[in-house]
Parts: sequence; C-alpha cells; structure tokens
Amino acid sequence: MGETSMDARRPQHGFDLVVTPDARFMRLLRHDARRLGRMFIFTGLLLSITSLGTFLGEGAWFVAGLFGLPLGVVWCLVGLVNGPLHLRRNREVRAPVRYVFAADAIEWHTAYASLRLPWTTIRHVSRSPSAFRLDCVDRREPRYLCRSTLTPEQDAQVTAYLDERMTARLAAKTPVRPQPPLGDGG
Repeated sequence: MGETSMDARRPQHGFDLVVTPDARFMRLLRHDARRLGRMFIFTGLLLSITSLGTFLGEGAWFVAGLFGLPLGVVWCLVGLVNGPLHLRRNREVRAPVRYVFAADAIEWHTAYASLRLPWTTIRHVSRSPSAFRLDCVDRREPRYLCRSTLTPEQDAQVTAYLDERMTARLAAKTPVRPQPPLGDGG
C-alpha cells in the first residue's frame, strides 16, 4: 500500500507516495509491452515483404533485398521475444516506486532508476482502475502511475493534484484573445 509523507490538505505544495505495483498494474504493463511487440513484428514483416520484391531487381536493388530480408526477420524476432520477456527481465518494474508530485514535475524513484517528467511535457491524463495514464508530447508510449494499490484517500489526493496541475498547465498555455472594441458601432 502507499504511504503519504505530506499533509493531504495541502496538495498544491506537492507530496510523495510510496507504491508497490500489484498484479493488475503488471497486467496493464504486459498489455502495453505486447502492443509494442506487435508493432515491431508488423514493421519487420513489412520490411521483409518489400525486400522480397527487390530480389527481382538488378544491381543495387538485389543487394538491398539481401540486407532488408534478414533485417526484417530479425525485427520480427525482436518483437516476438522482447515483448513478453521485457517485464520478466526488468525487475525494477515490480519494485516499490516513490512518486514525488511537485509544482513543476512528477518524479519516479526506485532502487534501480529515477525519472523526472515536467508538467509541460504532459499532454493528457486519463484514469483506469489500475493506473493513471500520462500521455506526453515527446513520447509515443504513455507513462503510467500505479493506482490499484492506493487507498481511497491517496487516490483522491492524486486525482485532485493531477486535475489541478493539468488545469493550471492548460490555463497557462491558453492564449488570451483580445476583446473586440466596445463602441457605438456606427
């Protein structure tokens, strides 16, 4: 379960939680890893099929096919092997995580690694029963915050803080339009 180290009544100043991921959160991560593995497989198949067509060509096209076909096969194998085994090989995914919610960023800290994600890079936040999904501007893959082991108070605190920060971020980026002049119109 998570532990809060800051008073829950003052979320605007930040707080931190220590969360241990559970089986529901790990299923979400496995699903995301499988989706990434399928993308590798599809890309490898596409490269292999287009390389087969180059064998009919002459000269440089034939040589391109000789390199493209094995590269496509390797790409498919990477997708098949790396997707399911990624979470088994990386123990840091199952380690307790300390989330630090600050005014300028969210930080992840484990015994193995640290990550800092500034609020300016977060495009959208969505919720599922097992996680908060953070879609970032600079990444195609989302970041996840474990939600399934939070107490109801902690969940409400994180939800309120994420909503507050995203509202403040969106309000700061919204351009102010000038008002039309108020006159007689004539």
